[in-house]
Amino acid sequence: GPIAALGGANLGKGRDRDAEAIVMVAGSTERGEALIAFEQNHRIGRFGIGPKGLSAPQSYVRPTSSGWRIATSNGLEALTVLKGGRHRGQMIAFAEKLRDTQGRHTGWLFVKGEAKAFTVSDIDGFDLTDAAALPDGGVLLLERRFRWLEGVKMRVRRIAETEIAPGRHLEGEVLLEADMASEIDNMEGLAVHPGAGGSLVLTLVSDDNFNRYLQRTLLLQFRLPAGGTTAAAK
Repeated sequence: GPIAALGGANLGKGRDRDAEAIVMVAGSTERGEALIAFEQNHRIGRFGIGPKGLSAPQSYVRPTSSGWRIATSNGLEALTVLKGGRHRGQMIAFAEKLRDTQGRHTGWLFVKGEAKAFTVSDIDGFDLTDAAALPDGGVLLLERRFRWLEGVKMRVRRIAETEIAPGRHLEGEVLLEADMASEIDNMEGLAVHPGAGGSLVLTLVSDDNFNRYLQRTLLLQFRLPAGGTTAAAK
């Protein structure tokens, strides 16, 4: 069903409806709890899940500090909850295009509910479009770049648990990069689940922006071997 506003009313304004990321934090899709990040009216909502789908939001984390002042077009785009390490159970979020004076991406680690900013290196002008937590406390970042003369490109980067901290600059390592010579499109969604033999399965989905003439909805899967540094097609 539709995502509701506080109190169960409809989200009447377009800027309030721009949901960009979702992560399960408890239970299952039949009965559980999820966090949803919204762009434009930047906020993160906590929603219950029951037989009728999503409940009205239980609460929102809203922009309250200087690190949260994001222009509408820059976008709160990616969200996950860390699964291990020093910050297990904490939210980590990334803006799509918000860069500092040195051209570095902006992200936030939530410590005791307060957003603490950090930066992520920019590689060749890619935007950050999604994130997925790894069992060891690290994070996978999905990145995308579009240029009219070259089409679309995508990248998957792994950020180690040891890099993640408030005020830090994150570099990570590139696991996968592809352009339109491969079967990709506007890749915007990323999820991870356990695979055979200790591997991880990465699932990526594209957004066709309701433009069936120029874009496609694709579902791609890759396997990251246990201890591996590159992702192989599944």
